Amino acid sequence: MRTGQGSGDESQRETHRLSLARLVVRLCVMVIALVAIDGLVAAYLRPGQHYDADWRLPKTWPMSALPGYVDHIEALSRDARRPVVLFLGASPTWGEMNSDSHHAYPAAFARVAHANGSGARVYNLGVDGALVADQYFIADRLAGHADLLAVQLTYHTFNPVARIEGRQQFPELPRILGEAVSLQVASVLGIDASRAFNLSGIVDRTLDRHWVLFREHDSLAARLFGRPVRDELFARWQDLTSSAPEELPLASHSPASLSFDDLDPARQTEIVERYADFANFQIKRTDSELRMLDLLCARLQRQHAHAVFFMSPLNITALTGFEVFDRHLYDANVAVIRSVVERHGLTFIDWNQPKLELPSAFFADITHTTDAGSALFARRLYKALAPLITSTKAPS
Repeated sequence: MRTGQGSGDESQRETHRLSLARLVVRLCVMVIALVAIDGLVAAYLRPGQHYDADWRLPKTWPMSALPGYVDHIEALSRDARRPVVLFLGASPTWGEMNSDSHHAYPAAFARVAHANGSGARVYNLGVDGALVADQYFIADRLAGHADLLAVQLTYHTFNPVARIEGRQQFPELPRILGEAVSLQVASVLGIDASRAFNLSGIVDRTLDRHWVLFREHDSLAARLFGRPVRDELFARWQDLTSSAPEELPLASHSPASLSFDDLDPARQTEIVERYADFANFQIKRTDSELRMLDLLCARLQRQHAHAVFFMSPLNITALTGFEVFDRHLYDANVAVIRSVVERHGLTFIDWNQPKLELPSAFFADITHTTDAGSALFARRLYKALAPLITSTKAPS
């Protein structure tokens, strides 16, 4: 009896033993399934993302959509007749108070360029809340794919008090973009530097290039849930385990073309006083924004990139009218910023000098332009940048 049972058990194990042929079949099925899933994910995410039609990163979880945008820009063919112009910046570039992406100043800039006979292809890489550290990684990745890189700087972010998130708004950028973190950058931002040989980083970058689901998982989660999966799971766990009342939705604001001059005086006062709380400061050469600007400019200089930096327009008329603007302090701070940019052979423009500043009627608040303001700024910006665009030549 025992001998018979033993023989039966061995026979059963032989039957279920995984042969080489079965292993190959299973691996092939897995590969086919992954390819099919990748195809479905790509088909689900790509429709509606018309990158060449005044597209911009989404307001919520913008970095989830960055890889696809970067891939598109890197895939552009170089053509001297159709130079690639990339705008980097924060909410003024993104178009915080514009009615839609078509009225943000980069889109208006593209229309002005085309009206003047330029075939420039213009892309808006502005991100709400972005700091110089965030622009560093994006610029480093894309500088070699741009005929002109235009970087908008936000004056008050050079004041540490105004930076809610500290030294970097989007710490996930090096991972998302596959960018190495040098010892200098790591020291300024207080993060880990990339090791000389980083197997994990190599694997991640390889998977990022070839596996759509791996590369786009954040974008997929944002499309399905409006947030990363971990946040969605945590929220659902809270719903199951907590009886806390639901959060009230944030009050929405209308980004229509209502100008600052048309606002109620009490609202004007509130806006100006809020900005004045962190707008008057003395810049420090040890500040992370200034140090990252220096590293970014040095990096672009080594890459022989065509780049221009400019100070985003401020509603100087309103600030002066409410007597909260110190012109001498502002000019001293901007002189320090200018010196950093220009010592690396790059162009710097301050749009808040008396002959260049925009009238108050073209602002929605202190730092964001209305639709009409963005159109006016785009015309002035094109006039300043047109020589830089026409002087660039795509490599043969």
